[in-house]
Amino acid sequence: MSKPGDDLEKIVEIIERSTSPTARIEQNVFLPILTSTQGHTAQCDIVIRNGPPHRETLTIVEVQDRNSKVDINTFRGWLGKIDDVGAQHLICVSRKDFASSIKEKATQSGSKIFLVTLKDLTPDSIPLDFIHFIFLYNSVNIKVRSVKPYVGKGEIAKLGLKPMNHELGDKVWSLDQITMISLLELCRSSINDSQDSLNPATSKDNLGKLSYRPVGEDALYYCHNGELIRVGLDCEFEWESEHAEIPMSVASYEQDQHGALAWLFEVEHNSKSGPISIKLPVVKLDDGTYKVLDSIINTQLEYTFDIVPKPNY
Repeated sequence: MSKPGDDLEKIVEIIERSTSPTARIEQNVFLPILTSTQGHTAQCDIVIRNGPPHRETLTIVEVQDRNSKVDINTFRGWLGKIDDVGAQHLICVSRKDFASSIKEKATQSGSKIFLVTLKDLTPDSIPLDFIHFIFLYNSVNIKVRSVKPYVGKGEIAKLGLKPMNHELGDKVWSLDQITMISLLELCRSSINDSQDSLNPATSKDNLGKLSYRPVGEDALYYCHNGELIRVGLDCEFEWESEHAEIPMSVASYEQDQHGALAWLFEVEHNSKSGPISIKLPVVKLDDGTYKVLDSIINTQLEYTFDIVPKPNY
């Protein structure tokens, strides 16, 4: 899990990289203080370098991810870094609007200081033709109660089979003799086959069974010494599913006096298995379409993630 503030710094880096694709951008950089005789450095959240080394333009970016405004003393500290490290520009990013005194100072600096605010958009302030993201969360927890693999009479000695010693996630099974899957994947597949669609924000507890025979149409294969052999399998398991459907909130990445440069979609969900948060920075291209620049996902859970069009029910 990332530390507070790290996500926003990464988001800012991603957005600034999209606005300056040829720039060299680094996060959490310690730049030398030009007047220091003892090699002291100044920490900068983000550093943007433009142009060749002999004509390089240096921009430092300072980010505050708090539910409070940037105070004047913090801003003065950021200003001091400009001269300390020899930067030409300073970009200040905050989740809260800047005080009028800071805005006045930025205006007086010309093009030296830029103020950027992440402004939360309310449903009433979002245009009807604007994009929307909905977070769909589906999780299935499986606890295997019993597993009984078997083969035909006399096959154990013939094939030299020994007691199986595998984890539930080991991919030692196959349904088509091509793709190897795990016992957990077999259980999940049987759950998906038996389920209709889940309603939003539901949780279900069930018992499941797997049953394969060494003969017949539904075949199951086990990898033994590099060779696939057909086996029977009886398995009982408990399973619990959780489903959530949550609209993602959106904030505009607005530069003072220039409007929105990008948007940030966010969602947090406290699932039964643990918390998960997702952030999607989005920009509008010249042709009027929108582009998701990246995804930042914080969770200790194993997951798969994809962005798909919402189906029409």
